[in-house]
Amino acid sequence: MGLTGRHRMRTHAGMPHGSTVKAGSNLMMYYQFNTGESSTSWPDQSSHERRAEPDGEETAPEVVVGGGLDFNDTNSSEDSSSMSFTKFTVQENYNFLSFIVCKPEDATNTLCYLSDSGSEVLQFTSANQHQLKTGTGGGTSSMTHSSIFTCPPGEKFLFMIHRTGDNTGTIKIYKNGLVCNGHNNSGTTNPGIFELQNLGVKNNPTSESNWFNGVMYDVGLIKAQGATDKVRDMITDYLCLKHGIERVGNY
Repeated sequence: MGLTGRHRMRTHAGMPHGSTVKAGSNLMMYYQFNTGESSTSWPDQSSHERRAEPDGEETAPEVVVGGGLDFNDTNSSEDSSSMSFTKFTVQENYNFLSFIVCKPEDATNTLCYLSDSGSEVLQFTSANQHQLKTGTGGGTSSMTHSSIFTCPPGEKFLFMIHRTGDNTGTIKIYKNGLVCNGHNNSGTTNPGIFELQNLGVKNNPTSESNWFNGVMYDVGLIKAQGATDKVRDMITDYLCLKHGIERVGNY
């Protein structure tokens, strides 16, 4: 695991490395707290250099003391926070692993944290439902989960979406290492293609909506052969340790 009795872990781009995570170019983007993030720029720790930037001063998130960016939802494209980065694609039938450490400030509105310029999104639709929307070959997967898996406002947590099985597109979601039990432990299916280019908003720059309201600390995505169960467990261990989150279940 790269951990010792002194809880040290060697890292590359904020990830365990050496005999552990070797994502390489399959790490499509990684926005990590305490890496020089500001209201005007969040450096990408992957090899792709997809720096995230707001469209202007009015839509810039606020820097959080200690690390992270606070995204504000005013329900207006004029001054709600969002950032954009160079677009990339997760192809149809490709495995992927997305992860976000965040602390939402709202459980009543839909909170989109990653999207393209249209309807392809990763978002919390409530404290007890998560949604993945893909394009060709897929569609909308609304994954309702039980009360033991709630993602409430004011709580800092790690949330993951993991698609495996290649053309079967099996989707499972995880909170702090625990697999969701509300939409069946065998998962749902969605092998569709999708693109991503926005942080904290849906449909930018066409008809913005579903702004994220809260703090993002770490956000990333790995695709293809880098998105394995072993990698998911290693990143879970690393991020929970780093952020002081209790790691639960599914070791």
